[in-house]
Amino acid sequence: MKSADEAVKLRDNETVENLGGGYRIIQGRDEFRFGTDAVKLADFTVVRPGERVMDLCTGTGIVPLLLHRRVDGLSLIGLEIQPQMVDIAQRSVKLNNFTDDIEIIQGDLREIKSQFAAESFHAVTCNPPYMKNDTGKQNRRDSVSIARHEVCCTLEDCIVAAAYLLRSGGRFYMVHRPERLTDVMALMRRERLEPKRLALYAKESGSVPRLMVIEGQKNRKSGLIVSLHTGEDV
Repeated sequence: MKSADEAVKLRDNETVENLGGGYRIIQGRDEFRFGTDAVKLADFTVVRPGERVMDLCTGTGIVPLLLHRRVDGLSLIGLEIQPQMVDIAQRSVKLNNFTDDIEIIQGDLREIKSQFAAESFHAVTCNPPYMKNDTGKQNRRDSVSIARHEVCCTLEDCIVAAAYLLRSGGRFYMVHRPERLTDVMALMRRERLEPKRLALYAKESGSVPRLMVIEGQKNRKSGLIVSLHTGEDV
C-alpha cells in the first residue's frame, strides 16, 4: 500500500509547508497562499466534537486543516469556486490522510441552496475577498485576484450563504478588514446572525487595528463582547 506522500504528487510550482503537530499543506508558488488572517480565523472559531462545519471560500483548505488539528471528531467541508485551488486543497487533505474527516468541494456559494440543505451546519467559517471589485490593484493571476477582490462573490453573498447553512443557534465566523465592519454587522443582523464577539488586531498599542474576526449566532439576542489584541503579526 502506498503512503500518503507517495500517493500525492506535487506539481513543479508547489511546496509542502509544515503546520505543526504533523499537519502539512500544499501551496502553489504562483497561486493564492494562506496568511495570518486564516490562522486568526481558525484560532477564534469555537467548534465542538461531533459538529458539522462549513468553510466558505476555503482556498487551500487551511482553515479546515487547522480546525481538525485542534478539535477531534469534526465533520469538515470546504467550499471553493476555483478548480485549481480545489485540487490543491484536496491533495493536502489526502496528504494528511484526513479524507474521512475533511471534504473539499468545488462550488459557487451564490448557488448554495442547490448544493446543501438549509440549517444543516453547526458552524460556518469564512475568509472572504476583502476588496470590492472596483477598488485596489488586482493581481494578474486569477486565483489571487479572486481571493482578494469580490470578483466571484460579495460580502453579502458570503453572509447570506452562511445564514442559510446555519441551524438556529449556529455560529458564524468571519475574518475581514475593520473598515468593512459597518457593512459586516449590518448584513449579519439583516440575516439574523447576531454579532456576539469581535476581536480587533493591531500591531502595537495606539495603532489602528488592521484585522478583525467576528462571531455571529443565528436567532440570538443582542450583546457584543469586544477585545483588542496588540503586538500581533497582522
